[in-house]
Amino acid sequence: MEPVEIRVHGVGGHEPLTALGSGTLEHTNPMDRCSGVDSYIPPPSPEHRLQFVNWWRTSRGIAGFAWYLATPFTLMNVVGHMTPLKASRQRRHSVTTHLMSAVLTIVLTAWLITLVETVLEYAPGLRTRQERAEVLATFGPAVALAAVIVTRAHVMKDRHISRRLAWSHAICCLGMAAAVLFWKPSRRVQWSHWPNSASPGGGSAPASEPRLDAMIAFAVVSVVVFLVLAAIQRNSAAAVVALLTLLTMHAVGALIRLGVEWLMKYLDALDAFADHSSGIFHESHLLRTVTPPGSQVLLLDLVPVAVLLAFLGFALTFAHSALRAERRRPGPVPVVSPAIRRWILVHNTVTSLPQRIRSALWPTAVVYVLMLAVLLTVAFGGNWGGWTLTITLVITHIATVVVLAFMLMLGRAHTAQKVFGMVADVAGFWPIRYHPLAGQSYREDVLKGLRCELARHSSDRVVLFSHSQGSVLAAWLLEQDQSGKAPQNSPMLPPKENFHLITCGSPLQSLYQGFFPLHFDDAFFKAVRDRVDTWCNAWRLTDPIATDMPTSAAPVVDYSLPEPDQADPRVHSDYWIETVLTAWVNARLSGQPLTPEQVP
Repeated sequence: MEPVEIRVHGVGGHEPLTALGSGTLEHTNPMDRCSGVDSYIPPPSPEHRLQFVNWWRTSRGIAGFAWYLATPFTLMNVVGHMTPLKASRQRRHSVTTHLMSAVLTIVLTAWLITLVETVLEYAPGLRTRQERAEVLATFGPAVALAAVIVTRAHVMKDRHISRRLAWSHAICCLGMAAAVLFWKPSRRVQWSHWPNSASPGGGSAPASEPRLDAMIAFAVVSVVVFLVLAAIQRNSAAAVVALLTLLTMHAVGALIRLGVEWLMKYLDALDAFADHSSGIFHESHLLRTVTPPGSQVLLLDLVPVAVLLAFLGFALTFAHSALRAERRRPGPVPVVSPAIRRWILVHNTVTSLPQRIRSALWPTAVVYVLMLAVLLTVAFGGNWGGWTLTITLVITHIATVVVLAFMLMLGRAHTAQKVFGMVADVAGFWPIRYHPLAGQSYREDVLKGLRCELARHSSDRVVLFSHSQGSVLAAWLLEQDQSGKAPQNSPMLPPKENFHLITCGSPLQSLYQGFFPLHFDDAFFKAVRDRVDTWCNAWRLTDPIATDMPTSAAPVVDYSLPEPDQADPRVHSDYWIETVLTAWVNARLSGQPLTPEQVP
């Protein structure tokens, strides 16, 4: 029987040897260092056999960039899995999530129609082919999107995307296109209510008559529908994620539309593949109006700023709530460095997110409405010019450049890639159930590989050392095995008496039990504990997402680890080289009896 330690890292695509831990700077005194270089001592290697299990959310390149495009639908899929524990609310949650997902698909179709209309305004030869342009602008993007949805469901059979779900969303795409084509909302004249815009003039609408700004109206209506569905759903956390997802969709759609308009104007100036004089008429748009005359700007260009205000309102309200809770925390303030104090605040804020998010909802809505009211008052009060116009357009144009550059780089901006990777790795844990365009779930593939690796050592003494999202994967695997939910004919894991588990930096209780209570209930943690001989959990007060385990997981050895360096805290990393954890691993693999500090 060979002792084996298997390490599973957390979110993001890590290098093969990341789980070794960081090296130590050899000289602590700057005067002792050799000029121009730093000398590091490598992390200690254990005497027993050590193996690393590396995993990735998806392949790189285009497939990785596709994950960015699928983010809104992936987050909506996550909303569906945030099912409440109470049985009487579960069906209502499922139905409202499916309706929200359908609205999100309709919103995507609307923005695609708007993009195509922007392009056709510069497409040569369409001015005399109005009917053809209308069909192309509406059913062109709708049919393409519906084809992608249905094809994905039929081709990706191993992802178990419901064909009924796919066809229902495809019908939503085609239904939206048909409604726009036959109703022609932006051609409604004498629309004196908000949102409207002065007509650019032409054969179908005199310049003095206002026209319905249909895309703005559609954006407002979609947000109202989401708010109504969220009220019916009665799940605060799910409502926040769903609303932020919808607002992000509108903001990105408006930015991309503006970028496409810039591109078409540039091509028109170069006389290359674009001719504004022979494209569709201004007054012929079905879903959006063109930039009105005078000093006004297109209302669609205000959408990103309005969404930015929404995010700002939520951030300010939640930050205020977190600071108030921190001041009310009982006990003396710990004497620590400013860096440690900041990370403790982050830890307390993030780990209490599931409980505090409801209290931040209404203040966020009030702050947002007030800020938006000021913006609209300035926009429609005759003062839409000067610094207000300049600031709004500068913000919109900078955001457009950033989004376009990000798309051209295929999402390879390092900072954005790191932050997005953390969100996407959590979102990608869940299989596709609520939106057919959601990103592929990596869970089954990683669990299959992890099970295979553990099965190779089914006759050995094994410690499974899992970090962050890796701890969620490890716990899920063990719960499935203990509860008899593992796939048929799966390789056998090591027996309980030879199997030990370490979770570190784990969000199992703080985030997963808080946001997904139906899947991570007390029975889940009990099943995980019953599958292994001993379970050790480690966390730090500076770790943003890690906490101790719930009482249902008892008996668990819980270590709250101190920071060895007050100036440079480890926060969420380097659990692999913590002395107390390496000692626990060595004791389990050598068969030594538990010491008093290792007893749960």
